[in-house]
Amino acid sequence: MRSTASRRDGRKRLVAAETALSPLADDAGIDRAQPIPDQVYRLLRQSIITLRLPPGATIIEKQITDQLGISRTPVRDALRQLADEGLVNVKPQSGTFVALIDRQQLAEGRLVRRALELEGIKLAVARVTDADLDRLRDILALQERAAKRNSYADFIAYDDQFHRAINEASGMPRLWRVISGAKAQLDRVRHLSAPLPGQSARVLSQHRAIVAALARHDGERSVRALTHHLDDAYDRLTILLKQHGEMFG
Repeated sequence: MRSTASRRDGRKRLVAAETALSPLADDAGIDRAQPIPDQVYRLLRQSIITLRLPPGATIIEKQITDQLGISRTPVRDALRQLADEGLVNVKPQSGTFVALIDRQQLAEGRLVRRALELEGIKLAVARVTDADLDRLRDILALQERAAKRNSYADFIAYDDQFHRAINEASGMPRLWRVISGAKAQLDRVRHLSAPLPGQSARVLSQHRAIVAALARHDGERSVRALTHHLDDAYDRLTILLKQHGEMFG
Protein backbone atom coordinates (compact mmCIF):
# COMPACT_ATOMS: atom_id res chain seq x y z
CA MET A 1 0.00 0.00 0.00
CA ARG A 2 1.30 3.44 -0.89
CA SER A 3 2.23 5.73 1.99
CA THR A 4 0.48 9.03 2.68
CA ALA A 5 3.65 10.89 1.71
CA SER A 6 3.83 9.00 -1.59
CA ARG A 7 0.22 9.86 -2.42
CA ARG A 8 0.85 13.51 -1.52
CA ASP A 9 3.88 13.65 -3.80
CA GLY A 10 1.85 12.08 -6.61
CA ARG A 11 -0.81 14.75 -6.31
CA LYS A 12 1.81 17.49 -6.41
CA ARG A 13 3.24 16.04 -9.62
CA LEU A 14 -0.22 15.98 -11.19
CA VAL A 15 -0.82 19.64 -10.36
CA ALA A 16 2.62 20.64 -11.60
CA ALA A 17 2.06 18.84 -14.90
CA GLU A 18 -1.27 20.57 -15.36
CA THR A 19 0.03 24.14 -15.08
CA ALA A 20 1.45 24.15 -18.62
CA LEU A 21 -1.64 22.52 -20.14
CA SER A 22 -4.59 24.41 -21.61
CA PRO A 23 -7.72 23.38 -19.68
CA LEU A 24 -9.71 22.77 -22.87
CA ALA A 25 -9.03 20.94 -26.12
CA ASP A 26 -7.11 23.02 -28.65
CA ASP A 27 -10.11 23.10 -31.02
CA ALA A 28 -12.61 24.07 -28.32
CA GLY A 29 -14.93 26.86 -29.38
CA ILE A 30 -18.27 28.48 -28.63
CA ASP A 31 -21.38 28.67 -30.83
CA ARG A 32 -22.88 32.06 -30.02
CA ALA A 33 -26.30 30.86 -31.20
CA GLN A 34 -26.45 28.31 -28.38
CA PRO A 35 -26.54 28.81 -24.56
CA ILE A 36 -22.94 29.56 -23.62
CA PRO A 37 -22.92 28.19 -20.02
CA ASP A 38 -24.12 24.79 -21.29
CA GLN A 39 -21.30 24.68 -23.84
CA VAL A 40 -18.66 25.68 -21.29
CA TYR A 41 -20.00 23.01 -18.94
CA ARG A 42 -19.73 20.31 -21.61
CA LEU A 43 -16.22 21.38 -22.65
CA LEU A 44 -14.90 21.48 -19.09
CA ARG A 45 -16.63 18.23 -18.17
CA GLN A 46 -15.01 16.54 -21.17
CA SER A 47 -11.59 17.79 -20.10
CA ILE A 48 -12.13 16.40 -16.61
CA ILE A 49 -13.59 13.07 -17.73
CA THR A 50 -10.76 12.45 -20.23
CA LEU A 51 -8.16 13.49 -17.61
CA ARG A 52 -6.88 16.38 -19.69
CA LEU A 53 -7.53 18.12 -16.37
CA PRO A 54 -6.37 15.45 -13.89
CA PRO A 55 -7.56 15.11 -10.29
CA GLY A 56 -6.12 17.89 -8.16
CA ALA A 57 -5.47 20.24 -11.10
CA THR A 58 -6.15 23.95 -10.63
CA ILE A 59 -8.82 25.43 -12.89
CA ILE A 60 -7.93 29.01 -13.82
CA GLU A 61 -10.96 30.92 -15.07
CA LYS A 62 -8.90 33.40 -17.09
CA GLN A 63 -7.36 30.62 -19.17
CA ILE A 64 -10.85 29.48 -20.15
CA THR A 65 -12.22 32.96 -20.85
CA ASP A 66 -9.18 33.83 -22.95
CA GLN A 67 -9.38 30.61 -24.97
CA LEU A 68 -13.12 30.88 -25.64
CA GLY A 69 -13.39 34.68 -25.82
CA ILE A 70 -16.17 34.90 -23.24
CA SER A 71 -16.83 36.58 -19.89
CA ARG A 72 -16.30 34.87 -16.54
CA THR A 73 -20.03 34.57 -15.75
CA PRO A 74 -20.77 31.47 -17.91
CA VAL A 75 -17.54 29.87 -16.71
CA ARG A 76 -18.59 30.29 -13.10
CA ASP A 77 -22.07 28.91 -13.92
CA ALA A 78 -20.44 25.85 -15.49
CA LEU A 79 -18.13 25.35 -12.52
CA ARG A 80 -21.10 25.41 -10.14
CA GLN A 81 -22.73 22.61 -12.16
CA LEU A 82 -19.53 20.59 -12.09
CA ALA A 83 -19.23 21.14 -8.34
CA ASP A 84 -22.77 19.78 -7.91
CA GLU A 85 -21.65 16.64 -9.77
CA GLY A 86 -18.64 16.19 -7.51
CA LEU A 87 -16.17 16.84 -10.32
CA VAL A 88 -14.89 20.21 -9.06
CA ASN A 89 -14.07 21.66 -5.65
CA VAL A 90 -14.51 25.40 -5.20
CA LYS A 91 -12.52 26.65 -2.21
CA PRO A 92 -13.12 30.31 -1.26
CA GLN A 93 -9.93 32.36 -1.04
CA SER A 94 -7.98 29.40 -2.39
CA GLY A 95 -9.17 28.50 -5.89
CA THR A 96 -11.06 25.95 -7.95
CA PHE A 97 -9.68 22.45 -8.32
CA VAL A 98 -10.58 19.26 -10.13
CA ALA A 99 -11.91 16.87 -7.49
CA LEU A 100 -10.20 13.60 -6.74
CA ILE A 101 -12.05 10.53 -8.01
CA ASP A 102 -14.57 9.74 -5.30
CA ARG A 103 -14.56 6.02 -4.47
CA GLN A 104 -18.13 6.07 -3.16
CA GLN A 105 -19.46 7.83 -6.25
CA LEU A 106 -17.47 5.40 -8.39
CA ALA A 107 -19.20 2.43 -6.74
CA GLU A 108 -22.61 4.11 -6.99
CA GLY A 109 -22.10 4.91 -10.68
CA ARG A 110 -21.14 1.31 -11.38
CA LEU A 111 -24.28 0.08 -9.59
CA VAL A 112 -26.59 2.44 -11.49
CA ARG A 113 -25.01 1.63 -14.83
CA ARG A 114 -25.12 -2.12 -14.29
CA ALA A 115 -28.74 -2.17 -13.16
CA LEU A 116 -30.10 0.04 -15.94
CA GLU A 117 -28.05 -1.44 -18.78
CA LEU A 118 -29.12 -4.97 -17.89
CA GLU A 119 -32.77 -3.92 -17.84
CA GLY A 120 -32.23 -2.13 -21.14
CA ILE A 121 -30.78 -5.14 -22.94
CA LYS A 122 -33.64 -7.33 -21.72
CA LEU A 123 -36.01 -4.98 -23.53
CA ALA A 124 -33.73 -4.65 -26.56
CA VAL A 125 -33.67 -8.41 -27.19
CA ALA A 126 -37.30 -8.44 -28.32
CA ARG A 127 -37.16 -5.13 -30.20
CA VAL A 128 -33.76 -5.10 -31.91
CA THR A 129 -33.96 -4.73 -35.68
CA ASP A 130 -31.54 -5.48 -38.51
CA ALA A 131 -30.87 -1.74 -38.70
CA ASP A 132 -30.00 -1.68 -35.00
CA LEU A 133 -27.61 -4.60 -35.45
CA ASP A 134 -25.98 -2.95 -38.45
CA ARG A 135 -25.47 0.19 -36.37
CA LEU A 136 -23.82 -1.81 -33.59
CA ARG A 137 -21.52 -3.55 -36.06
CA ASP A 138 -20.59 -0.22 -37.67
CA ILE A 139 -19.66 1.19 -34.25
CA LEU A 140 -17.60 -1.93 -33.55
CA ALA A 141 -15.69 -1.44 -36.81
CA LEU A 142 -14.92 2.17 -35.85
CA GLN A 143 -13.88 1.10 -32.37
CA GLU A 144 -11.56 -1.54 -33.79
CA ARG A 145 -9.87 1.05 -36.03
CA ALA A 146 -9.45 3.36 -33.04
CA ALA A 147 -7.77 0.50 -31.15
CA LYS A 148 -5.33 -0.08 -34.01
CA ARG A 149 -4.41 3.63 -33.90
CA ASN A 150 -4.02 3.48 -30.10
CA SER A 151 -6.55 6.32 -29.99
CA TYR A 152 -7.88 5.67 -26.51
CA ALA A 153 -10.17 8.70 -26.36
CA ASP A 154 -11.88 7.65 -29.60
CA PHE A 155 -12.05 4.05 -28.42
CA ILE A 156 -13.93 5.08 -25.28
CA ALA A 157 -16.19 7.43 -27.25
CA TYR A 158 -17.19 4.53 -29.54
CA ASP A 159 -17.64 2.35 -26.47
CA ASP A 160 -20.23 4.82 -25.18
CA GLN A 161 -21.90 4.91 -28.60
CA PHE A 162 -22.16 1.12 -28.55
CA HIS A 163 -23.84 0.98 -25.15
CA ARG A 164 -26.07 3.93 -25.96
CA ALA A 165 -27.23 2.21 -29.17
CA ILE A 166 -28.34 -0.84 -27.17
CA ASN A 167 -30.28 1.42 -24.80
CA GLU A 168 -31.96 3.13 -27.73
CA ALA A 169 -32.89 -0.25 -29.22
CA SER A 170 -34.69 -1.00 -25.94
CA GLY A 171 -37.30 1.64 -26.77
CA MET A 172 -36.28 3.67 -23.71
CA PRO A 173 -33.59 6.01 -25.01
CA ARG A 174 -33.69 8.25 -21.94
CA LEU A 175 -32.13 5.45 -19.91
CA TRP A 176 -28.76 6.50 -21.30
CA ARG A 177 -29.18 10.04 -20.02
CA VAL A 178 -29.57 8.69 -16.49
CA ILE A 179 -26.66 6.29 -16.91
CA SER A 180 -24.42 8.97 -18.38
CA GLY A 181 -25.12 11.35 -15.52
CA ALA A 182 -24.36 8.69 -12.91
CA LYS A 183 -21.08 7.41 -14.30
CA ALA A 184 -18.90 10.53 -14.36
CA GLN A 185 -16.38 9.14 -11.85
CA LEU A 186 -16.45 5.77 -13.62
CA ASP A 187 -15.62 7.46 -16.93
CA ARG A 188 -12.54 9.10 -15.44
CA VAL A 189 -11.21 5.70 -14.39
CA ARG A 190 -12.06 4.26 -17.82
CA HIS A 191 -9.68 6.77 -19.38
CA LEU A 192 -7.00 5.59 -16.97
CA SER A 193 -7.66 1.95 -17.88
CA ALA A 194 -7.63 2.25 -21.69
CA PRO A 195 -3.85 1.72 -22.07
CA LEU A 196 -3.87 -1.46 -19.92
CA PRO A 197 -2.34 -4.36 -21.89
CA GLY A 198 -4.95 -6.30 -23.82
CA GLN A 199 -7.78 -3.99 -22.75
CA SER A 200 -8.93 -3.00 -26.24
CA ALA A 201 -8.96 -6.56 -27.59
CA ARG A 202 -10.80 -7.73 -24.49
CA VAL A 203 -13.53 -5.11 -24.88
CA LEU A 204 -13.97 -5.74 -28.61
CA SER A 205 -14.34 -9.49 -28.07
CA GLN A 206 -16.98 -8.92 -25.40
CA HIS A 207 -18.86 -6.43 -27.59
CA ARG A 208 -18.94 -8.96 -30.43
CA ALA A 209 -20.42 -11.55 -28.07
CA ILE A 210 -23.16 -9.10 -27.08
CA VAL A 211 -24.05 -8.37 -30.72
CA ALA A 212 -24.09 -12.10 -31.56
CA ALA A 213 -26.52 -12.79 -28.70
CA LEU A 214 -28.77 -9.90 -29.70
CA ALA A 215 -28.78 -11.08 -33.32
CA ARG A 216 -30.16 -14.41 -32.09
CA HIS A 217 -32.75 -12.62 -29.93
CA ASP A 218 -31.42 -14.76 -27.10
CA GLY A 219 -32.36 -12.96 -23.89
CA GLU A 220 -30.44 -15.17 -21.48
CA ARG A 221 -27.25 -15.08 -23.53
CA SER A 222 -27.52 -11.32 -24.10
CA VAL A 223 -27.86 -10.61 -20.40
CA ARG A 224 -25.02 -13.00 -19.58
CA ALA A 225 -22.71 -11.42 -22.19
CA LEU A 226 -23.41 -7.88 -21.00
CA THR A 227 -23.08 -8.86 -17.33
CA HIS A 228 -19.69 -10.44 -18.00
CA HIS A 229 -18.57 -7.38 -19.96
CA LEU A 230 -19.58 -4.85 -17.29
CA ASP A 231 -18.28 -6.89 -14.36
CA ASP A 232 -14.97 -7.69 -16.07
CA ALA A 233 -14.45 -4.04 -16.92
CA TYR A 234 -15.05 -2.98 -13.32
CA ASP A 235 -12.75 -5.70 -11.99
CA ARG A 236 -9.96 -4.38 -14.20
CA LEU A 237 -10.65 -0.82 -13.07
CA THR A 238 -9.95 -1.81 -9.49
CA ILE A 239 -6.34 -2.49 -10.52
CA LEU A 240 -5.99 1.25 -10.96
CA LEU A 241 -7.07 1.99 -7.40
CA LYS A 242 -3.71 0.60 -6.37
CA GLN A 243 -1.64 1.94 -9.27
CA HIS A 244 -2.96 5.52 -9.11
CA GLY A 245 -3.90 6.02 -5.47
CA GLU A 246 -3.03 9.73 -5.69
CA MET A 247 -6.03 10.29 -7.98
CA PHE A 248 -8.61 8.86 -5.59
CA GLY A 249 -10.20 10.33 -2.52
